Amino acid sequence: MKRLALSALVALGLLAAAPAAWAHTELIGSDPANGASLPQPPTRLTLTFSEPVPAESATVTVTAPDGTAWTVGEVSASGATLAVPVTPGASPAGQYVVSWQVESLDGDFVSGKTTFTLAGAPPAPPAVTTSAAPATSAPPAATSSSVTPTGTAGPVATTSSTAGAVPAEEGGFPVWGWVVGALVVVAAGVALALRLRGRSG
Repeated sequence: MKRLALSALVALGLLAAAPAAWAHTELIGSDPANGASLPQPPTRLTLTFSEPVPAESATVTVTAPDGTAWTVGEVSASGATLAVPVTPGASPAGQYVVSWQVESLDGDFVSGKTTFTLAGAPPAPPAVTTSAAPATSAPPAATSSSVTPTGTAGPVATTSSTAGAVPAEEGGFPVWGWVVGALVVVAAGVALALRLRGRSG
């Protein structure tokens, strides 16, 4: 009876342990998260599993929408998390696929995929054109001009009279000449009269 009970306990223990032994490693988290939309390409990926996995047997690849692959660095492990440095190549907008394969504790290899999306680059702002201010022309320098009357051979120079000048009478003898002549005649008459008077006396 005791042996039967002990055998039953051992069988129950084996049945309880069987699911744990049959279970494989599962991916439980990633960075970038599965389905994430990013404004710029990442330079490092992390994959977190349900149990520790060896880094030396793990492989990770990143495939761009155009089919090109990014350069992947050496995989490192910290517990159940793998860290992978990546060097983005041409990074067009679209969906990127991260493919991974790791070795579980039971020796079987498990693989899977995650995705992330790179958003398109924002449109460049329109170029702002500035127009140069028109150059202001200097006012024209004052120039002396001569007026040429119609029908004359050349320009006629105009002259300005100075203040206080006595204009001469046009077409005749000056006025002061007549005054001086009159004085001379009067003086001569007086002298002649005096001379005649002396002779008569």
